[in-house]
Amino acid sequence: MNEPTKTDFGTKKWFLVLLALFLAVAVASENVSAGFGVPNDSDKKAEKKKKEDKKKSKSDDDDDDDDDDNEQKDKDKESRKAEKALKEANEKAAKEAKKADSKSLSKSSSKSSVPAPAAGAASLAGLEAIYATVETDPVPSGGDAADDPAIWIHPTDPSQSTIIGTNKQGGLAVYDLSGKQIQYLADGLMDNVDLRQGFKLGGQDVAIVAASNRKDNSIALYKVNPTTRQLENVAARSIKHGVTAYGMCLFRSEKSGKVFYFATSKSGDVEQWELFDANGKVDAKKVRNFKVGGVVEGCVTDDQLGQFYVSEEAIGIWKYGAEPETGTTRTQVAKVGDGNLFADVEGLAIAYGPNGTGYLMVSSQGNHSFVVYRREGNNEFVKKFRIADSDQVDGAEETDGIDVTTANLGPAFPNGVFVAQDGFNNNGNQNFKLVPLQLIIK
Repeated sequence: MNEPTKTDFGTKKWFLVLLALFLAVAVASENVSAGFGVPNDSDKKAEKKKKEDKKKSKSDDDDDDDDDDNEQKDKDKESRKAEKALKEANEKAAKEAKKADSKSLSKSSSKSSVPAPAAGAASLAGLEAIYATVETDPVPSGGDAADDPAIWIHPTDPSQSTIIGTNKQGGLAVYDLSGKQIQYLADGLMDNVDLRQGFKLGGQDVAIVAASNRKDNSIALYKVNPTTRQLENVAARSIKHGVTAYGMCLFRSEKSGKVFYFATSKSGDVEQWELFDANGKVDAKKVRNFKVGGVVEGCVTDDQLGQFYVSEEAIGIWKYGAEPETGTTRTQVAKVGDGNLFADVEGLAIAYGPNGTGYLMVSSQGNHSFVVYRREGNNEFVKKFRIADSDQVDGAEETDGIDVTTANLGPAFPNGVFVAQDGFNNNGNQNFKLVPLQLIIK
């Protein structure tokens, strides 16, 4: 082996010096980079992580916005669930009430299939039970179909009077007082119906019948043929509502003799139209409109006192002037939650008595009952009742439309009749129940 020379040691010495200098410069450069913010590998990793966190944070914010958008949807969904639960509870209550009625009837006297009110009326949840003696044939459509009745009184033989009922899924039906259907007109989606006798048309006095047709948002117009007891179309043209029609009712002014048509709507708007003879047909012109508030459907007018009553379904009953010039002044007759009236407030009817007396009758759909108020004065509360099951005719629940007359309609209804739509008919599709008025008003 050769021994290292002095030159070899010098070379190595300079090599080590250069290496030390290089390392020193590298360390200094690292420190300078750190001091002046020049990114090194660690900084790059940190910056990358920061960007990822920022991106994730933005994504979370977007999710929060989506949550805000979905919050209302969740509320709407919960609201629909609550409405469904309430309806199911009402249906269950109605079925339980029917069972209670059946038990009560099985204990009553067997001498009469329909107990008289004094002997057989049971108190169900604080409500007097009244019994129908006749029910109409079911409407041809299933589901929620039957809605509103109107009573036509035969001019010479009251026992031949009829009930005109709407099928809001298909048309109008006419029934005799035994409940048998004698005519069906598949003319549209008829919601509410009303009539007035003594309308001047083509030089004759006729009974005019009007209905709200939701199929094409029009006013359906007919007259009653007293010989056949059937309806005949007399519309001069297709008359369109200015609002999306829901319910309706008629008014005949004792002041002018004119007949008017009121249209109600889910928007809470009301329109008033004057009906008139146009060469033997019926035409109409709008004369008034005003806003009630929330959803309004059921209405009725007091021809003698010139009043228009309308039910704001979630609120109660309002009374306006029925003449076109009476404006928007109103009085609240009754309020939902007062112990007598339960939402939805639906059908309204007037029972005329002598000398301005009588009754305002209302369907309190929320608890399957009916409420009676005085027609005169401040419409004081009189009573409440429900139409219960008998062993002859089942009761009426979740009633929409009603009508009433105090006229003598013959042996079956000598003191008049109260007619109510039945939302839960035991024998098939929905129909209408007929109650002798003396069972309600003594």
